Amino acid sequence: MTFTKIIILVITLFSFSYFDINSLNSNDTIPPKVNIVSPCNAEQYIVSRPIIKASFSDNVRINKSSVKLFLNYKDVTSDCSISEDIITYKPKFKLKRGSQIVKLQVKDINNNKTNLEWYFTVGSPSYNHYYGLLHSHTSNSDGHGTYEDAYYKTKLKSKLDFFAITEHSNMFDNDLNCNLKDGSKSKKWENLIRVSKQYNSDGSFLALKGFEMSYPYKDVPNPIGHINVFNSDGFVSSNDIRYSNLKDFYELISKEDKLIAQFNHPCDIFGRFNNFEYNKNADNIISLIEVCNGYNKEISKNKLSFDEYQKALDIGWHLAPSANQDNHRTDWGSANEFRTVVLCTDLNENSFYDSLKNMRVYATQDSNIKIDFTINDVIMGSTIKNTSNLYFNVSVIDKDVKDKIKKIEVVSNNGKVIASQDFNSNLSKLEFKLIELKNSFYYVKVYQNNNKVSVTAPIWIEFDKK
Repeated sequence: MTFTKIIILVITLFSFSYFDINSLNSNDTIPPKVNIVSPCNAEQYIVSRPIIKASFSDNVRINKSSVKLFLNYKDVTSDCSISEDIITYKPKFKLKRGSQIVKLQVKDINNNKTNLEWYFTVGSPSYNHYYGLLHSHTSNSDGHGTYEDAYYKTKLKSKLDFFAITEHSNMFDNDLNCNLKDGSKSKKWENLIRVSKQYNSDGSFLALKGFEMSYPYKDVPNPIGHINVFNSDGFVSSNDIRYSNLKDFYELISKEDKLIAQFNHPCDIFGRFNNFEYNKNADNIISLIEVCNGYNKEISKNKLSFDEYQKALDIGWHLAPSANQDNHRTDWGSANEFRTVVLCTDLNENSFYDSLKNMRVYATQDSNIKIDFTINDVIMGSTIKNTSNLYFNVSVIDKDVKDKIKKIEVVSNNGKVIASQDFNSNLSKLEFKLIELKNSFYYVKVYQNNNKVSVTAPIWIEFDKK
């Protein structure tokens, strides 16, 4: 074979190989694979200036110019170090404490694209998020099943962090011979205490007890309503004529500082507590209001009271929202995804009741959504005094891929939405600054793609009178 023929053959083979590779490339539909991210997804206790990394690979080749990195929605690519298979970024300034959302975009040479979002938490979390229910019944009032059934189901089957049995106190035996400090005359109450202690496990499950002060509502014009009371040693009943009206009942519970109370299912049927007539002493005890109540799977078939929550806040009550199933069947915890979420340092009664008292609470129709809301690094349920600049920080996370966060709203007095942002993600964050020079409150409302709604306790802004 002559030298010329050899050259022609080599060129031919090279050309065939070249076109064959491009042919394979043009048929490639597999996007790049992200192999490692650092810090890891959901990792906590991260330093304020962490090195953020992601490594990636592809069956063909990465388009290096396509690689982009976003931190809390800001494009930081220009400050990154990028190679063929890794991107590295170190923030110029310290990150604020809390959740940080990272997004990576990368394409291969055939324009197949991968988007990946993850989050990590800077600093030690101030509070853990605990999920449970604060309103339920058994056959000891007008429900079904035993105390043992309810605690067993919620602890071992529904996997709640806490669960409260709150029977109608007017259906307890010897109710007129009991009081807030001593319920020992009632066998049902004493049995509730005994069983709750058996199922209580500090650190893993709180078996709580309470009672529902249940004013009559059937064939009653303008019914008063029902109120749950927690952290009491005994109970009282609406059968006792001494507490037949709200004023006297408010006066009674206001004398016991350790008590915590909740407005239950405000509506036409059961009552609206004399249109939430404000009582300063009771405001120190009543810390919660149910915005979601019921055990129907379909959300709209339950009692939803977001407007009542807003009304009570506008009147002057200091309240956190709760979402409970009010079970009367044996479906405690599994009836739907309604959850009350309590932010506290540890899962024990002292820490838990402290958080209820201080309204570190949010209500949700989703069983595992995680919401953090602060103003000036102060957590939901708090009051900030004499400040002008307000720095809002809201992060919402739902690890279920199907449960997309669609919108975050920040709501103020009279239902005014002062900030709103749309999303379509399992990770979302809203940050902004506001100059405030008047008494006000702000809470967060979160909407998801499946008609689920969550709402937080407010943060109040107050100014001393001059």
